[in-house]
Amino acid sequence: MNILITGAGRGIGLELASHYQALGHQVLGTVRSKQHKAALETKGIRALELDLTQQHSVLELAEALKGQALDLIVNNAGVLHAEADLDEVDAFNFAHCIQVNSLGPLLLSRALLPNLLAGKAKKLAFISSLMGSVGDNGSGGYYSYRASKAALNAVAKSLAVDLAPEGVRVGLYHPGWVQTDMGGPRALIDTATSVAGLTQRIEELDEAASGRFLNYDGKPLPW
Repeated sequence: MNILITGAGRGIGLELASHYQALGHQVLGTVRSKQHKAALETKGIRALELDLTQQHSVLELAEALKGQALDLIVNNAGVLHAEADLDEVDAFNFAHCIQVNSLGPLLLSRALLPNLLAGKAKKLAFISSLMGSVGDNGSGGYYSYRASKAALNAVAKSLAVDLAPEGVRVGLYHPGWVQTDMGGPRALIDTATSVAGLTQRIEELDEAASGRFLNYDGKPLPW
């Protein structure tokens, strides 16, 4: 398969890219920094620059990939601003979270839709978070992150409905609480465990599973 993974220079994204590369797939990974670009290129993975906060960057990536069929796009890139309580909410950080975690993936998916339709698998995956679940929220806080992931869930569900007639299947996944820079050292699982589950869910993604919100281990999650 030809696979594009955003935020592929570290954490879950890097593990996903490495996993698919090891299986012999053609992997493209997007990054923002030279450090993360080097992390990909040392593994023989082509790294492309992308800033999800800039629409021109999304369009430039689409132009660079014009005519390139993609079987799977994994919208993995994300950002978290720690806001443990109401007093820490910041308007800039809130808007930044929405831009990176919600609007950016939507604009990228739209820009690369011709590439996806030219592929065989036609799979569009989004790495969301259980923190975007309204039904599961019993602890509050993290306003911008929760709101941005809830928005991402809504985006993915609408794409699943709108793109179904064209044969596109949309997966929406919580990766677990993972030991990454974002998840922290106290997280419950490592990146290998998360990616093993995520890639299995993506492999199983079909018409029946499209638009569902699932845990990395396949458990259905509340909206």
